Amino acid sequence: MINRLTYDATVSHFDVFRWATEGSARCLGRTGIGKIEVGRQADMSFYTLDELRFSGGGDPLATLVLCGAHSADRVMIAGDWKVEDAVPVRMDIERLRFEHGEAAKRFLEGL
Repeated sequence: MINRLTYDATVSHFDVFRWATEGSARCLGRTGIGKIEVGRQADMSFYTLDELRFSGGGDPLATLVLCGAHSADRVMIAGDWKVEDAVPVRMDIERLRFEHGEAAKRFLEGL
């Protein structure tokens, strides 16, 4: 979207959304993803727009695209909820943090 400043402001948030969904599926040669319709895989992400940086956005889709929502509140993959209330489900977060910390230490020791 930053290229709108340099090249052409006719690119809309609808274009970006379509490129990110249907366009990405096409790039991967996939037909079962990229759209919400019967027969397609149920992969969806939902975002809340209640952070201060989203205030005054007006159009929710434009706000999502232009203001850079980056933390999903809910994520569904193949019809199964993987993230709820911005936290991975069925995952031991404390254990994951510990393992991540240990891996980071090993990585830094190897430098």
